[in-house]
Amino acid sequence: MIVGTSNARKQRNAVVITIPARFNVEVGQKFYIIKEDDTIRLVPETEDFFMKIDELNLHQELEEYAKKYVP
Repeated sequence: MIVGTSNARKQRNAVVITIPARFNVEVGQKFYIIKEDDTIRLVPETEDFFMKIDELNLHQELEEYAKKYVP
C-alpha cells in the first residue's frame, strides 16, 4: 500500500529522502537499511531486551522463581 511519496535530494555526500511528520519518526531514531532487488526498506532499530539481562541476576531470579513454583 502506498501511503505517500517523497523526493530524493543531494545533501553534501549523501542522498536524503524526507519522511513526513505524520509517520512520527523521532529525530535521531536509527534504522536498518535493507535493499532487496529494487526495493529499499527502513526498519526501525528496536531495543534488544536480552542484551540488557545480567546473566547472573537472571540465574538467581530463575532459582527464586523455581523455589516458589507449585505445579
